[in-house]
Amino acid sequence: MIRGNFIGAAIVAIIYTVYILIKPFPQKWQMALILVILNALTIVLLSFAFKV
Repeated sequence: MIRGNFIGAAIVAIIYTVYILIKPFPQKWQMALILVILNALTIVLLSFAFKV
């Protein structure tokens, strides 16, 4: 059974990957900050998805 958080994490990963490929940020620190925040969100969603 796939839990909803796993699907949510996959959707977040796909959306931010496509967004960054389409519209790169002008400064490196902005891209790094967005990647850190979105990766943290993905990790949190995945941790909830695989909890028993």
